[in-house]
Amino acid sequence: MKYLAGLILVAIATTTVFADHHALNLEARQPRAELDITTIQIGEDLSIVSAEGATGEYGRVYVTYSLTYNRDGSGGSFTMQGRGYVDADTVFSGSGAGMWSRDGHLIRMSQVTSISDGTQNLDIIVIDPLNRTLTVDVYALQD
Repeated sequence: MKYLAGLILVAIATTTVFADHHALNLEARQPRAELDITTIQIGEDLSIVSAEGATGEYGRVYVTYSLTYNRDGSGGSFTMQGRGYVDADTVFSGSGAGMWSRDGHLIRMSQVTSISDGTQNLDIIVIDPLNRTLTVDVYALQD
């Protein structure tokens, strides 16, 4: 396992040495959105967080995140399912996956999301369980 982790680090370092002239310029797809957390289900192996709220691009959004834990419980991976209702005729469906880590009481997450209209996003998410909020910054990866 340590050998595999070492190979991954070397590959990343090598890639950045040869690709340092390429900048990753991401444009926000919409303004930062703040959603209300509706439920948090804590489990030994899996926790589920659901939220809802209004967003710019995707209308009224409902999302569910399923978080799994790493060995020490300080982070892990997750999957997401979401629906966005713009109006009676426009509904988006999205799914995503990414990594999360704990930062004090906050949960910081990054994910790649595929939307039913063919677009892809990089989402940066912060869950604040104390205030029952979830903020998301959405950046366009593919239009």
